[in-house]
Amino acid sequence: MQQIYFIELGTGVDLRGQSTTKAAVRAVRDAIGTNLIPSVPLLTGGNVDKLQVNVRLAVPGPAAEIDLDAVREVFPVGTITFEVVQGGMVTDNGIGDKAIMVNAAVEVGI
Repeated sequence: MQQIYFIELGTGVDLRGQSTTKAAVRAVRDAIGTNLIPSVPLLTGGNVDKLQVNVRLAVPGPAAEIDLDAVREVFPVGTITFEVVQGGMVTDNGIGDKAIMVNAAVEVGI
């Protein structure tokens, strides 16, 4: 990526199902869900498919547990790449199971 235009951060939790994928999808939605950047067509010369999106996910378990195609579906445009790193959290949910937390950093640029 030559130029980063913005970075958004988010957190997602699966409270009962212990799904890292569900938590990752929620983290990405949290990061990008309230953004509207009207200047993107100007920045990309009208071709929003030129956008490069790097998604860094901090997860508490193995990267293989995440369905990255399901996470990719959250993004409306751009070429999406992923980096999965150790992080996140596993905590008791109070009803005998674990809650899975994933953090996301989403970099968007060209």
